[in-house]
Amino acid sequence: MNAEHEALVGRIRSSAAAVADAVRAVPPGTALDEPLAGEWSVQEALVHTRNVVVLVLGLRIRRLLYERDPLFADYDDGPVRRHDLRDPEPLDQVLEMILAEHAQIAALLSRLPDADWQRSGRHLERGPMSIELLARWAADHAEDHAGQIAKTVAAMPARREAPPANHRA
Repeated sequence: MNAEHEALVGRIRSSAAAVADAVRAVPPGTALDEPLAGEWSVQEALVHTRNVVVLVLGLRIRRLLYERDPLFADYDDGPVRRHDLRDPEPLDQVLEMILAEHAQIAALLSRLPDADWQRSGRHLERGPMSIELLARWAADHAEDHAGQIAKTVAAMPARREAPPANHRA
């Protein structure tokens, strides 16, 4: 495998680790807190990140490994994400799925001959999609949402315990 592809496999691994680092900084009980205007809560960002890597990118990469010129269906994240947020999953479970999917994608790609990185399928709206394009997307997407989660956590007001009932100020 050439150096560029090796670096991309490394980014797939490190981008998942960046998501994990961002999630570990989330104060307990704040994952569903209202974020900055126009941003998602930590829970929503994490569920979206998981859904995209599992339901779109990982699946498409696997199809490209085993099918010839597959046609990719469109994916509308909104309804799936809203459904998943009705009964929020524990953050650690969602994170574990992201880490596992990134590890699986990295393992699959670490043995892929350079010529096969250009295997491609088609999306009706987005056009051709190669393994290399989807691998970059997986790394970029996780890095972007790790940054978004870190920004949301940094903007959270400091949580202070309430003073004891007999405390006078």
